[in-house]
Order: sequence, then structure tokens, then C-alpha cells
Amino acid sequence: MTMPPLPSPPDASGTSQQSYTDPETDGPVGRRRGRRTVLIVAVSVAGLLAAGFGVRWMASGPDEYRLSMPDSLLGGSYQRSEDEPPNSEDDAPMGPSGTAAGKVTRVAARYERRSAGTREVLMVTGAYGRFTTPHDRSRTALLSGASAPTDAQAPVPPKDITPPGSDITVSCQVLTRPGDEDARVAMPMCAWSDRNTMALVALVTPDGPQPAPEGIDLDRLAAMTLQVRSEARQPAG
Repeated sequence: MTMPPLPSPPDASGTSQQSYTDPETDGPVGRRRGRRTVLIVAVSVAGLLAAGFGVRWMASGPDEYRLSMPDSLLGGSYQRSEDEPPNSEDDAPMGPSGTAAGKVTRVAARYERRSAGTREVLMVTGAYGRFTTPHDRSRTALLSGASAPTDAQAPVPPKDITPPGSDITVSCQVLTRPGDEDARVAMPMCAWSDRNTMALVALVTPDGPQPAPEGIDLDRLAAMTLQVRSEARQPAG
């Protein structure tokens, strides 16, 4: 497979927003809101993985690949945050959906990119093992689980995207969740699945004006997701 060139990260607001200090938030306005938003994403997807989400796996046999969360992603433009999401690595059973009483390993990591007063948060939440569910069904399960909370809306429903130059299809959608002061935070996300690995990649811009969900470039995020896959998916052993 020939990977397409890494695109520049999606521009979430279209303009550079300068942050300022608010004594009531102990830092740039929206910082706490951003932390809460990212935590919601992590808990939602980690909870989905813990429940099993209808994905089947094999209990025995060697894994060919695993997921390893590096210190940076996307060519070093996103740095891993010290503020890790819950259950950043957990080999507890995901649920009763396995073909036998086996285990898979869950992984989750948070990355940040800061530029010109803006902050982008990249969440990667997934698992590795020996999966037997068809890839399209696994991708659908990941996206469905992320949108399961009753306060989530999907203004841009799931669609399959195969980036140019790739033979791998990912599924993408845009969710919105309530933030502070009745504002909704846009959460574009894409999911991949293969025999040994699956993950959901969400990109959040928690500070400043939110983009119109319909204007978010999911083709670009799909290409970024495959680049995350190429950097995090490593041979087992």
C-alpha cells in the first residue's frame, strides 16, 4: 500500500484565535471545557470497548500486529499529552462477544498540537487482538458506540472513505456534544479495523469558535487516520 502524503491538520476555525486569561478558569478561556470534552470522548469510546461492542475475536494464536502509542503522531506534529485518558492500556476482557474466553488489549492516548494560540486534541482509542468480525461491521460498531450517549448528535452521519493511493477504507462521521453555555462542540472522527487492530481517531478543537459540522473535511481526517494507523500499528513480538 502506498500511503498518501500527510495532509495538514484540519483547520477547525478558519482563523487564528488568541487565547487570554480568565481568573475564573485558571488559564485560557475554555481550557476546562476542553478538558471535559476530551474526557467525554475518552470515556465514551473506552466504555464501548469495555462492553465488547459486538466484535468477535479468537482466544488463541499469535497476534501479527499490535497497537503501540508513540510519543508523537503525524510526523511529530502532535505530541502525546501527560494528561492521559482513562484506561490508557488495559488487557481486561472487553465483554462476552469473543469466540472463547479470551482477552484483547485496549489502548487509548491523547495528543495535542498548539499553533498560533489554537489547540487541537487528537484522541486515539482502540484495541488489538485477533478479530474475526468483518471490518466494515467493526468500524460501524466503533462509530455507533461513540454516538451512543443521548446528548450526542450526528449532523454528518457515517460514511466510508478510501483515501487516494490507499487500499484501506475507513468510516467517518461528525458528532456534536454539549459544551459550556449551551454551545455544542464538534467532534469529527474516523475508524479503521483489520484482523489485529481497530481504533477510533477523534480530532477536537475545544477552544474558540466551533466549525460548522458540514464544513469539516472528513477526507483529510481519513488520510490522517491512516497515517496514525501506519505509525501506531507495529509487528507483534
